[in-house]
Amino acid sequence: MIIDTHVHVFTDDRKNYPQIRDTPRAGSIPTVTEIGQTEWPLTTTEMLITMMDEAGVDKATLVQAYFVYEYDNTYTIDSVLKYPKRFSSVVVLDPLDPKAPDELSRLVERKGVTGIRFMRGRLPESSLGKPETYPLWARIEKLQLPLAINERIVEYGKILGPLEKYPGVRVAFEHSWGHAVGAPPDYSVLQPLFGLAKNPNVYIKTAINNIAAARDGGGTPEQLYEKLVRVFGARRIMWSSNYPAHPKFGGIKTRLEQSKKAISFLGQEEQEWILGNTALDFYPCLKAK
Repeated sequence: MIIDTHVHVFTDDRKNYPQIRDTPRAGSIPTVTEIGQTEWPLTTTEMLITMMDEAGVDKATLVQAYFVYEYDNTYTIDSVLKYPKRFSSVVVLDPLDPKAPDELSRLVERKGVTGIRFMRGRLPESSLGKPETYPLWARIEKLQLPLAINERIVEYGKILGPLEKYPGVRVAFEHSWGHAVGAPPDYSVLQPLFGLAKNPNVYIKTAINNIAAARDGGGTPEQLYEKLVRVFGARRIMWSSNYPAHPKFGGIKTRLEQSKKAISFLGQEEQEWILGNTALDFYPCLKAK
């Protein structure tokens, strides 16, 4: 089974699903183009299903498209409710908002939400380790939800406090750790990530931008994956397409093919963990669908 653990959807139905640019939020939120990326190609849920079928992807975790909808998770949630056998949902809430814990409980209990993401986004500084986020950490632990984190790698050390305080929370650091990886064999740029590997609750997602960064650093994707597997083990590494972000890397099928090529030197069992089994472990809701 192949599972895409990080993919975004958004619709051109802006009446029922207003985008950031359509609301007063636009004054404080950078759009996709403003943060230095090419405009994302339209990716409705139905379009995504077609691409998944063409690529041979069985299921996917829909991660809230923050730079399209910010904290309005409606389209992501509605998509999963419409196609529950193909998707699970990961929402984005402001970790510094005191109302976030109760909102998370509401989304889990009434909307079937199965994961949450801490997104640096518009926040002027990292929220990792801030005491104001601890009530949300506590609720995540109580709800037994997996937590995905998008943050600059230099901030990763700040997570040690909440990881110790809330040992029941399992965390996946997203592909953003590897926009730059440095050169093999040490990959010194990634030391803040490697330092967290001793905690068995820390996982990582990999994506096409990590493969590109490996080449940019003077190495190969195979060398990078060899290092990641040596540090974390295949059972704590997940594949993702990160589609439609970074459209220069092509569609889901192309991204999957490149990822398969990059890990082809591994044993069959290790490849299966990276491409799907780790996702089933980290997002157990996918097993029941």
